Amino acid sequence: MEKLTPSATVATPEPQVVPAPLAEHLPTLLWDVDPDTIDQQAMARTIVQRVIQRGSKEDWAAMLEYYGRPRVQEIVETVPYMSDAAIAAVCQFFHIEKETLRCYQRKQSIPQTFNS
Repeated sequence: MEKLTPSATVATPEPQVVPAPLAEHLPTLLWDVDPDTIDQQAMARTIVQRVIQRGSKEDWAAMLEYYGRPRVQEIVETVPYMSDAAIAAVCQFFHIEKETLRCYQRKQSIPQTFNS
């Protein structure tokens, strides 16, 4: 019978963090919608916009896992409003120019009042 020594043990790899399913992230992001009746496909635009604006890294990971990067980018490019911070984040994440975003084009077309 062979005896195992500490040097003979095999190091186990660290467990990878797996994002929770998207549904687990929705109650805090979609406070105005009943989570039991939500259609995640029909409300994709709203869900993506809320995750971009208010979501954590885990929310982003779950959103990207559920919808896929191409679909999220397509939605991001067409949403009507995002904060300046959200615009910067999606431009950096998706490697796109802010001028390609509908929300940025819309902001540029609205006259700004002077700040005193």
